[in-house]
Amino acid sequence: MTGLASKYSLYGDDDESYDPWKPRERPPWEGWGEAHTSPEPVTRQSTLIEVECGLDRLPTAVTLKRAWKDSFAPSQYGQSIMDAYHYAVQELAARLIESGTIPPATIPILREVTPLLLRTRTYEEYLKLYDELFTQKPHTVHGPGYNQYDEPGITVVATRSRLISVAVDPDWAARTDQKYISQDIVVCCAQIRARKPEKVKDIFLDQESDRELAARIVRHEKYLQENEI
Repeated sequence: MTGLASKYSLYGDDDESYDPWKPRERPPWEGWGEAHTSPEPVTRQSTLIEVECGLDRLPTAVTLKRAWKDSFAPSQYGQSIMDAYHYAVQELAARLIESGTIPPATIPILREVTPLLLRTRTYEEYLKLYDELFTQKPHTVHGPGYNQYDEPGITVVATRSRLISVAVDPDWAARTDQKYISQDIVVCCAQIRARKPEKVKDIFLDQESDRELAARIVRHEKYLQENEI
């Protein structure tokens, strides 16, 4: 059995103290260090770029000052934005720690996913949704602007909880106001954020134990496999 059956260890565990019916949740702070690869604290590289991040660590606002284009080589535009992003994530983490705020976990818990998975009607649909819920696959999104060769002006690669890269086409950037460059980056991140499946509330499933919910999903997954054409 694949999918949730293996994730929740429904068929036993070598550790006798481990409850096989309790979901193995990812700690909320896990992954925050993945925003940048250096083990050292990130220093601010430029005051010409401001990035604000939501609790999901994706940018919600980007500000490029007027002198930004002239202060960096065109080939460095994307990296300059990524440097500002890494600094913004570090600053956000510091503020959350200081306030005692725990960020939302990147991996959902059993009760959040059960209603969604039980709604799937084919095994292919089940697997696709399962991947969306439990894996952090990179998504590539392009901005609306294109250069003279019909290539995208902005290319953003990110998971639903981490910006991986920003590529800015130099020719397109040269004839585009930095305000629109900023907007396009935020719009791309919003598109990736929107790919997160929306939670569904089910008052009847809420009355069941985690063991009962996990068993439901295992039966549903098995049913879809057996009825696959």
